[in-house]
Amino acid sequence: MFNFRGKSNAAQITRSFTLMMILIVFITGASISLVVGYRLTRDRIDDARALTKSLDRSIIDDEPDWNRWAINSPINTKNTFVKVHTKMPKRKQQTFYSKGTAKFLKSRATEMPLFHSVWYISGHGLFYRAAMDSGHIYYETWTSFHDVLHIFRLILEMMVIVLILCGVLGYFVIAWLARRLNKPLANLTSAANKINHSDNVSYHEALPVPTSPDEVHALGMEINQLLKSLNDQVLRDHQFVSDASHELRTPLTAIRGHISLIKRRGDQHPEIIPKSLKFIDDESARMQTLVESLLRLSRMDHVTIDQQLLDINQLVQETVENYQPSIVQSVQVDVSATPLMTTVNADSLQQMLIALLNNASKYSPTDQPIQVAAQLIQDQPTITITDNGAGIDDADKTHIFERFYRVDQARSQEIPGTGLGLAIVSRLADLNQIKVTVSDHQPTGTIFTLTFKIKH
Repeated sequence: MFNFRGKSNAAQITRSFTLMMILIVFITGASISLVVGYRLTRDRIDDARALTKSLDRSIIDDEPDWNRWAINSPINTKNTFVKVHTKMPKRKQQTFYSKGTAKFLKSRATEMPLFHSVWYISGHGLFYRAAMDSGHIYYETWTSFHDVLHIFRLILEMMVIVLILCGVLGYFVIAWLARRLNKPLANLTSAANKINHSDNVSYHEALPVPTSPDEVHALGMEINQLLKSLNDQVLRDHQFVSDASHELRTPLTAIRGHISLIKRRGDQHPEIIPKSLKFIDDESARMQTLVESLLRLSRMDHVTIDQQLLDINQLVQETVENYQPSIVQSVQVDVSATPLMTTVNADSLQQMLIALLNNASKYSPTDQPIQVAAQLIQDQPTITITDNGAGIDDADKTHIFERFYRVDQARSQEIPGTGLGLAIVSRLADLNQIKVTVSDHQPTGTIFTLTFKIKH
């Protein structure tokens, strides 16, 4: 059931357009009524004045030819009354009346305010009084507005009927059109409500997108894009929680196992204590690194960074020089001869370089160098970190920046890591508007490329 007083879009459209239509019909009808009423009134006044002039033309030798005027005059004695009074010198004064005028003039007359020529005659209605005094003859005519008022009343009655018909029919027509136009939006709302209250959410739901109107189509597309982003984020969060639980559960289980071993056999076999303590120390340190990395990633989801103009050549050289003692491979640096100026956060870039150098060190042979280059490629400052390791399969390249994702070789305990280093690199790159890509290094190895956005 449609609710006219409701707050829905269809109700507001119906209410607004119905009232607007009634207002238009009312203004149109009122305008027509005023124009027609004015024109009819004007014609009656002109008729009264023409009647007075015809009386004046009936004078022959200063004598009114009443019989001649009565024959030729188109006077309607039912709604028009005429009085002629002669006052010629040396002659008897005479007064002539048209049919019924003497009785008519005995009725009580009231002059209308602001309209001094309009009178209300008791028992007869509104009349227009026209008078003219030629000196010897006085003319007075009374013309009824009865026909004018009757036509005007008919117009007003028709206007009221039309207003009612237009209001009722317009309401239902506009309500139908409003519901039809609002149906795509209502379908979107219904689908969204169904998804919102669904017990089984797969995080792949999407709203039905209508082809028209264009605004609702665009809205549906944007909502689906938003749903996809939210669903992807939820799936990533679920995967993140699952992976984090797995990464934390494994060392905790091992630590609990070694503690239990020490409790059970430590007294009889003291030689196992140092080994177990070393394992507990290593695993707890790895857990600490994991938790710190998780906290860092969590903070990055709600952080804004300050950027400044700097020379990345100098920052690359300083970072490699400070990091070189912590890895066994040698690092070869190649920077451009001219400064590479760009706008970036220095701490973020340094963290990215260290994470990529650490990643390259873990998967490179100890006797193979790591190359770091800073240069201008297609007018864009670019940094590349190249290693000579086993490389990354194409199937893994699209996943290596995901949290906790590690290629099969990296899952071995022989290669330490939390699986969060490249995820941190990806997030820092997004914050600094840096494009990070990975490609193969021939014949073996991997190249990580940082491409800086040109600031205009």
